[in-house]
Amino acid sequence: MDISELDELENSIQDLLSLAKIELEEKRLQQQREAQIQEEISKIKQRLEPLLEQVEVMLQQLTADDFAESVTRRKLEEKAEDLRQRLANAPVLAAQVIDRQMILNEERLLDERLAEQTNRWRQALKDDLLEMIAEQTDFFSATDAAIAVRGYVHDLKAIGALEAVVDTLITQINTYSEEGPVARLRGSHEQTLSFIYNKALENRARVDRAPDVQPRVRHRSSEKRPNPYGQLEGKVVIFGGHDRLETAIRNRLRDANVNLVWCTAQAGPQIAEQAETHIANADLILILTGYTSHKLTDKAIHAAQRAGKPTEMINTTGVVRVLEAIEYGLKTKQLARRLNHFSKPA
Repeated sequence: MDISELDELENSIQDLLSLAKIELEEKRLQQQREAQIQEEISKIKQRLEPLLEQVEVMLQQLTADDFAESVTRRKLEEKAEDLRQRLANAPVLAAQVIDRQMILNEERLLDERLAEQTNRWRQALKDDLLEMIAEQTDFFSATDAAIAVRGYVHDLKAIGALEAVVDTLITQINTYSEEGPVARLRGSHEQTLSFIYNKALENRARVDRAPDVQPRVRHRSSEKRPNPYGQLEGKVVIFGGHDRLETAIRNRLRDANVNLVWCTAQAGPQIAEQAETHIANADLILILTGYTSHKLTDKAIHAAQRAGKPTEMINTTGVVRVLEAIEYGLKTKQLARRLNHFSKPA
């Protein structure tokens, strides 16, 4: 086992531990959800029921016989009906309020996981850059390394590593300089790097075949910054959920090659019919039972059955569980396609 394998093992374990923390917190939030919804229902009723009572008392005084043409009475009747409707929908309204807060909490957890992954990648990047600099055994290639380093200034500054990398670069350039220590700090470390970078560009312009020094991927898990969903591809059709959940999922998948077709609970029948037309060529069909009417669920299931497509029912209103289902479902499809490709005769 070499160092790169140890790095990969360490990264994978740390990421799994981070994911486990997210799942534990997501489970805790889901368990608290019902109690929080009941508390929110009570708050809604405490505010609306006294208002409805006051309106109804006033309507009793503004009798229909004496105030038949009263605009005020008509508006009060409209308000009374509106209040009754809101009270009837209190469980749904309360669930939406709590689920919005849950989504914010889950997004915070996912952001923390991504930040941990990114910081580990940046530490590994620092090691790759230091090894790249150490491998340069002449003045011009050592100077040329500044071009590669400059492309990662933001990442190095984020972990406080820019100074160490630039100091190492200065030392390596001076080691192979025939004119003594020509490289030195000029202002800040970032300004110094920019100065060396410009000198490297001048050196490249003077020769036909200039060095192009780049760090090899040894300690990093990949050349690109971490993106848990960046490798996903395919078409996903989702029925159910709500607009806030859809927005959160789309934001997480914005850099992935995923065609997401979503029919939320708020969408009308026309949107549902449009979503049904995408089922035939979908890689994954999810039905979120947390916010899906029986009518919408039945339509989705029957459309999938007609197309010979399996569906997955998910009883959740949270981001983490939906992302897990999309990731697992699409990766399973990708693996099946690869295996099918390799199994075909040449």
